[in-house]
Amino acid sequence: MSTAAITILGLGPGRWDDLTLQAHELLAQSVTQQHSVHFRTFIHPTVDQIRQAFPDLSLLSFDHLYDESENWETLYQQIASEVCAQATKQPVIYAVPGHPLIGETSVQHVLQMAREQGLTTTIVAGLSFLEPTFTALELDPFANGTQILDATVLAALDTTEVGGKVIPTIPLLVTQVYNRRVASAVKLALSEIYPDEWKVKLVRAAGVDSEEAVEEMSLFELDRRGQGLINHLCTLYIPPLDELTALRLPETLRYIIMRLRREPDGCPWDRKHTHQTLVRYVIEEAYEVVEALEENDLEKLPNELGDLLLQVYLHAEIARQSEEFNLGDVFEEINAKMIRRHPHVFGEVEVDHADQVIKNWEEIKRQERIDAGKDLRQESALDNIPQAQPAIVVAQEYQKRAIKAGFNFQNVDDLLAKLNEEIEELKEATTPEHKLEEFGDLLWMLIRLAQSMHVDAEQAIRSTNRKFRQRFQHMEEQARNAGRTIASYTIEEQINLWKQAKVELKETTA
Repeated sequence: MSTAAITILGLGPGRWDDLTLQAHELLAQSVTQQHSVHFRTFIHPTVDQIRQAFPDLSLLSFDHLYDESENWETLYQQIASEVCAQATKQPVIYAVPGHPLIGETSVQHVLQMAREQGLTTTIVAGLSFLEPTFTALELDPFANGTQILDATVLAALDTTEVGGKVIPTIPLLVTQVYNRRVASAVKLALSEIYPDEWKVKLVRAAGVDSEEAVEEMSLFELDRRGQGLINHLCTLYIPPLDELTALRLPETLRYIIMRLRREPDGCPWDRKHTHQTLVRYVIEEAYEVVEALEENDLEKLPNELGDLLLQVYLHAEIARQSEEFNLGDVFEEINAKMIRRHPHVFGEVEVDHADQVIKNWEEIKRQERIDAGKDLRQESALDNIPQAQPAIVVAQEYQKRAIKAGFNFQNVDDLLAKLNEEIEELKEATTPEHKLEEFGDLLWMLIRLAQSMHVDAEQAIRSTNRKFRQRFQHMEEQARNAGRTIASYTIEEQINLWKQAKVELKETTA
C-alpha cells in the first residue's frame, strides 16, 4: 500500500466484521511503521476491538474538540487543520465512522485543506452507515429521494437559511447528532419548517446488533426523550411532509396555486383569471401591505405580504400554463438583478455611503437600457414611470425628473407666487372642464411645494386621511353612545365633538 501524507480510513458502521481487508492491512502496517491513527471519535464499536487486535498501535482522537467547541461551523475545520498540521511532519491516518465520503463533513474539510497545502491523500473505503440505517428504518431511499445533512451544518444555519437547505417534502437523514446540545440546535432549526409534533425517528448504532436502537418521538422531544440514545453513532430520520402540510415553504404555495388552476379538478374561480383580470387585485393587495406598514401592524403584515405574494405566484402559474415563463424565471430575473445592481456587496466595487450606492444603481440601470438596445439619445427624462401608480406619486416623480434635468424654480418665493397664481385662476374658472384643469394645476403646485420642503405629498395626504378617519370614527362612537347620529348635531356641537376627538386621540397615542 503506497504511503500518502494523509490516509482517510473508513471504519464501517460499527461491526468488526464490516471492517474491510484493506482497513485491516492498513492498521497492521501502521503498527510496523509506528504511525498513530487519529480517530474523529473514539465513540465507535470497532475502537475497542482495534485496541485488542493491535495492542501496540497508537490511537488518538479529536473527542476533546467536541467537548470544547462552541462553534459548530468551525469544529470540522479545527479537526482538518490538526490533521493537516500532523501530516506535514509524518504520514497521518485519519479514521472516521462509516465510509469517508458519505455523511462525513470533516473529511471534505481535510481533502480541501490538503489540496491547498499540496498534501497527498488516499481513501480506504468502508461500508457506510446508510445501508444499515435504511434497513433499520425499512426505508427505500430511491422511492422518493433522500436528503443527507450533517447535524453540525444544520445546527449552524441561521433560521432564515433552513428553508433553503432542507426540502421537507422528501425524506431527510441528519447525521452526527452526537450530543444533546447538537440535538437541541437541530430541533430548533427543523422547527422552522416542520410541525413541532411531527414524528421523527432517532437511530443509534445501525447495523451493530447489540447496540442498534430506533426510537420514534415528536420533533420537539428530540433533546429530551432522545437524551439516553444520543452519541456519535446517531442518525435522525425525518419523514417527508405532504405538500399541503409544509405550510412554511414557498414550494407549498406553488403547489397550491398549481392545484387551484389545474383542469378539471381545480377551482373554477381561479381558473378563469388572466393576467389582465388580476390587475386590480395586485394593486389592492399592494395597498393593503402599505396600510399594514403605515399602521405598524406587525400582526397583520405577514398576512398582507402573503396576499401580495399570492398574486406573484398566480401570474407565474398563468404564464407557465401558457408556456410564456415560469416561477423559476421570476426568481432568476430578480436574483440576477439584485446581484448585478449591488457590485459593492457581490463584487469588487467599494462604496463609502448611500449616495454612492444610488449613483452606481442609476449607472447600472442606464447600462441595462443600452444592453437592451435602447437609444438613450431618444429617451425622455419622464420615461419609465409606471402610470398605474397614484397620481400624486407620478406627479412627484415627474417633478423630480424635471428638476434633475434643470427645469426648476429659482427660489421658494417664485414657487409661492406661482401657487397664488393658480389659486386665482381657479377662482376665475366657470365651466366644469376649466375648473377640473385649474384644480389639477393647483394640486400640481401644492405637490411641487411639498417637493421643495422635502415632504412626500402622497405620504402626507395618506397620513391626513388616516388621521381624519380616526377622529371621525371617534365622533361616530360618541354619537352612538349618546343614542344620536352625527347629522343630529348642530355645527357648533360637531365642532366640539371634533375637538374632543383630537384631544382624546392625542392622549391615547401619547
